[in-house]
Amino acid sequence: MQAVWWLGEKSDLSFKDKMKIPEVLKENDVKIKVAYSGVCGSDFHIMKGEMGKFSGKQDGVILGHEFSGTVVSVGDAVKELKMGDLVCVNPNECCGACQWGRESNPHFCESNLCVGISMNGGWAEYCIAPIEKVYKLPDNVNLMQGALTEPYSCVLRGWRQLGDLPEKDARILVQGAGIIGCLFCTLLHHHGFTNVTVAEINEERRKLCADMKLGFDVVHPQEIDLKFKGKDTDYHGYYVVIDCTGNTKAVEKAFTLCRRGATICIFGCCPAGETMAVEPFQIYWKELKIVSCFTNPKCFEGALELLKVLADKGYLVYEKLGIKMFDLKQYENAFGSLKAGTASKAVFKVDG
Repeated sequence: MQAVWWLGEKSDLSFKDKMKIPEVLKENDVKIKVAYSGVCGSDFHIMKGEMGKFSGKQDGVILGHEFSGTVVSVGDAVKELKMGDLVCVNPNECCGACQWGRESNPHFCESNLCVGISMNGGWAEYCIAPIEKVYKLPDNVNLMQGALTEPYSCVLRGWRQLGDLPEKDARILVQGAGIIGCLFCTLLHHHGFTNVTVAEINEERRKLCADMKLGFDVVHPQEIDLKFKGKDTDYHGYYVVIDCTGNTKAVEKAFTLCRRGATICIFGCCPAGETMAVEPFQIYWKELKIVSCFTNPKCFEGALELLKVLADKGYLVYEKLGIKMFDLKQYENAFGSLKAGTASKAVFKVDG
């Protein structure tokens, strides 16, 4: 089969066209013929060794933790699914024996039992996943849309971390117009928020986000600096700032753009080891609430329910979201489109 193969020890990513097709070996295995598989920003962090403890040097693994496909075979103990079912995969799993699992924080498990990181994932024609990770898609969600389940589950985690939200016309800032920023925008629009600003340094991504036509302001960060020049952000700043950039300087800037009583959600993954300068007094003075989110604990089923609604409302159209598709062998072009900003997200069309 075709696959994109990562050799961590050699920091080598390559396309393979004659890899062995995996087979069902365990009674709870599900064999999936992959249809669509996304490229996530965390994939780059993993390959660059910027994910802290998750930056392990795998001897060889197929990356890809955001994917959908069709069931082609199941183990003897699998009763919930059958051949032909359209499914997606929640890549994360807790070992069940660690402190984090006992404390109801399964996403902190350090066993790293993640499909597409520590075990073969969706950048391939076929993938094996345990039934506990495999979910049938809702009837009104197709395979293309289903590949967005994992990203939306992470966005939903961030949304829940925000807690109580302000009035619908409250000033909200989304930093970054990559796919996560765009997905947050769909959620804000769906829930009726109207006074949303999206800050994006890349002109191509600004255009992609503006083309979603949600009625939000999409601007260069410098425009925000000019907007607040001479104004007291204690009063005129944002009620909520959601950082989706993974850029340390952007996160640092967020603290200066908040009003008193604001909430900052740090969603984007900044490289491990980077630091920023924040004045603790301002956190105290403004009584800021700072939250973050790591993966998608207890959010996958909620994301599937969310996709049912968003699909019917037309939010999940790839072209509208700025998503571009590529063959597996075009992985370098896919990565290039993300770096250039000509795509909000790259998705491998494997068997769609």
